[in-house]
Amino acid sequence: MKKKVLFRSGSLRMGGLERILTEVLKEIDKEKVEVSLFIEDDCGEENVFEKDIPKEVEYRFLKSESLIRKTESIKAKKKNIFYKLVYNFLMRYEKDVAFNNLKKYLSEMDMPDVIIDFDTGLSKDIHKIKGIRKIAWIHNSIPRLKKKKSKIERYGKRLNNYDTVVAICDDMKKEIENIYPYLKGRVKRIYNPFNFDRIQKLGSDLSGLNDEEKALIEDDYIVAVSRLDNVQKDYGTLLKAFKILKEKGIKEKLYIIGHGPARGEIEKLIEELGLGNEVKLLGLKKNPYVWMKNSKLFVHSSKYEGLPTVLIEAMILDRFVVSSNCPTGPREILDNGDCGILVPVGNVKELAEGIEKGLSEAGEYKDKIAVRVEEFKSENILREIEKFI
Repeated sequence: MKKKVLFRSGSLRMGGLERILTEVLKEIDKEKVEVSLFIEDDCGEENVFEKDIPKEVEYRFLKSESLIRKTESIKAKKKNIFYKLVYNFLMRYEKDVAFNNLKKYLSEMDMPDVIIDFDTGLSKDIHKIKGIRKIAWIHNSIPRLKKKKSKIERYGKRLNNYDTVVAICDDMKKEIENIYPYLKGRVKRIYNPFNFDRIQKLGSDLSGLNDEEKALIEDDYIVAVSRLDNVQKDYGTLLKAFKILKEKGIKEKLYIIGHGPARGEIEKLIEELGLGNEVKLLGLKKNPYVWMKNSKLFVHSSKYEGLPTVLIEAMILDRFVVSSNCPTGPREILDNGDCGILVPVGNVKELAEGIEKGLSEAGEYKDKIAVRVEEFKSENILREIEKFI
């Protein structure tokens, strides 16, 4: 008999978590598992991964695009105390709408055996759901994400309402069990799955590029791919390191692929550093892999992560990686630096040195990278997920 599994997640915007979700939905064995999907936010044109949901997976949005846009418009005015109060009210109202719709939709379908809260966005209300096995999927370092002691403690109490907590790397599993000893025995490590054939095929696909993009991709460049967010992704450190490299005479440009709230700040810093002709903000790309494949090197400057999928995707595309040694993920992915270069978080000088070294010595790591990346093949990990479910 098939297990009925409901996945719930926050959005279908561009991001590593969303990419992994659709990969699981596509590759999980539908002969063994009947899958449905609830997505909290309908983001309209920003639902980049909606097209990747398999046709046999029934999915519903829990909040309308109009409600989300209304809240976003108020958020932009939040410096005003009145709008700040309105914004806080709308955020609470949105959560109520989403949970009420979730209950309504559950009542209209065959009750699932398992609910997988893929971004733990349901953690506040998960205790209200009875009679279903509940799984939380953690994608980020909890202390760096929650920061305040009170928030970390509150999050642990909410995680305690799940039957199982999935961590996406060994470092994260250890971190969770150290912070919340009462969860020991209920935390399972499952790596994110990667479809090598699809990624490698897209890496060689130039068909979606216009003439301007074809000219850009022929240039020598290093690339970073992530949400434009300075709180986590730390583009300030990357740009300052790149400034050092340009002053030393490297010819490569820096291409940044992604979209997010810090774009304006990043553009301003690019101009302040005099890098307007050397750094290109390319925005969202439906196929970032072709840009990664044609780069000289992949760079990642985050302050914290979970298991940064882009590092693994770069390795699948035979690109060398230079990354901050942030919690959690990069050290484990790059096998303590045997398969790439790790530098201290926020260290401009060492990031510049790491990139310079990577540009000249990447070939020496090639064989080790090929062996390491095999551990992330989707067929192996999906069978593990199916067995776990």
